Amino acid sequence: MTTTSRKPPARRAAKPPTTFADIRAKIQRPRHIVDMVLDAEASAEIDNLERLLERAQRHDDANGTETARDVAKHLQEVEAQAEASRVRFTLEAITHRAYQKLRADHPPTKEQIEAAAARGGSEEPAFDADAFAPALVEAQLIEPKPTSPEEFAAFWDDLSDGQLGQLWGAAISIQFQTGELGPPSQAAADILRSFGMATG
Repeated sequence: MTTTSRKPPARRAAKPPTTFADIRAKIQRPRHIVDMVLDAEASAEIDNLERLLERAQRHDDANGTETARDVAKHLQEVEAQAEASRVRFTLEAITHRAYQKLRADHPPTKEQIEAAAARGGSEEPAFDADAFAPALVEAQLIEPKPTSPEEFAAFWDDLSDGQLGQLWGAAISIQFQTGELGPPSQAAADILRSFGMATG
């Protein structure tokens, strides 16, 4: 009786250990796009015209008139005006060292410290919000890029409180955003499965 010897299963090549160079290559700091309509007057007028158009339609239905047509035409013109003023600002979080240095470069003023104490706060402000907010937004701004600090300062001075708050809120949010992932999308898996595409 002859016996055949089995070859031992091939050994998988050991996976090389992860290096810090590998880890650093994966780092992508958080980004956020702020979609801002700069013509706030046109934006506000759109809301008013939409309400006016509803009333005009009810009036026309009840009286057989055509007042809604002119309102609708004007609404479209204002919508185009507002859309023409839309700008997309792309912000990217800066490194933690750059953030700490930027914060240290903009300490709270004496007046801000005294005002915080007068309100009964136990801690003084971490920075001069008036100076630090534009500095952080400018440091994070990827696109469009101002040609000079003076150009950015002039832009910042022209913003309303709401517009300024929109950029500042996005800037401070992405600076402390984490990269934690939730569970894989079940909806995506179901859709791909319906097309006969295997999901991992």
